[in-house]
Amino acid sequence: MTKTLNKKDLFWIFVRSHFLLGSFNFERRQAMGFCYTLRPAIRKVDRGDKAAEAAALKRHLEFYNTQPWVSAVVFGVTAAMEEQKAKGEDISEETITSVKVGLMGPLAGVGDPIFWGTARPVLAALGASLALNGSIVGPLLFFIGINVLLALTRRYGLKFGYERGTE
Repeated sequence: MTKTLNKKDLFWIFVRSHFLLGSFNFERRQAMGFCYTLRPAIRKVDRGDKAAEAAALKRHLEFYNTQPWVSAVVFGVTAAMEEQKAKGEDISEETITSVKVGLMGPLAGVGDPIFWGTARPVLAALGASLALNGSIVGPLLFFIGINVLLALTRRYGLKFGYERGTE
């Protein structure tokens, strides 16, 4: 199957994924950020079909909440499924929603301990130990290290999710 989304489209999904928590609310958590992130993909795969775009956006406004960094995998899988649905393949709206919801819990269960429970404290401890000796390298190590980890996780998570699609 040929892919509709190209590297530029995936790049803009990656950029928008950094704003996932920009409209966080207690009713739907990250749902508005999810819609904002996937908007370029939905617009491209539905090719001007306003009704299909509206249905996809409404579908993704349902409750969504997982670890923000590993959310990129869900963005990739969902974009691939939306693309297949737009091409007329037998994928229902319920299937897309079910896969998205099914990935939320396990990814949060993996992402939280790895990033918040391990990577951040380890980098902070390394940075703090260097900073205690008066080195500017300590805070830089933490800041650069955590952001490189974030960018790589989102970039390759999105790529992995999109390439695997419904597999």
